[in-house]
Amino acid sequence: MDATVSGVGVEAVEYSQESGTARTQFDQEKTPASMAVIATLADLMGTDPVELDPLHSTVDPDELDALVRVRNGTNGDSHVTFTHEGHAITVHSYGVITITPEQELTAEKYERDVGR
Repeated sequence: MDATVSGVGVEAVEYSQESGTARTQFDQEKTPASMAVIATLADLMGTDPVELDPLHSTVDPDELDALVRVRNGTNGDSHVTFTHEGHAITVHSYGVITITPEQELTAEKYERDVGR
């Protein structure tokens, strides 16, 4: 593990200051996806993970963890996107999480729609 977010070991974490987006790579054998999501979101928001709404209020953590369990590489990518604590969260089956503040997505969509 190369990095730690909110006490959880991950392989890598990248932050984009411009968009407020975080991208985390985690080892599915060592870290459940649900734990990596909450740790990354808490770190991005600058709060303790226990201060966040429980993840199960938005998505089933067991189902999320099952989605990204170590796979044999022949299944392609599966992913799930959901909203939690005002952030759009996408979890890929290959162990990558992307978290973007919802207002950033709304602004981007508005700018695209105005340009039509």
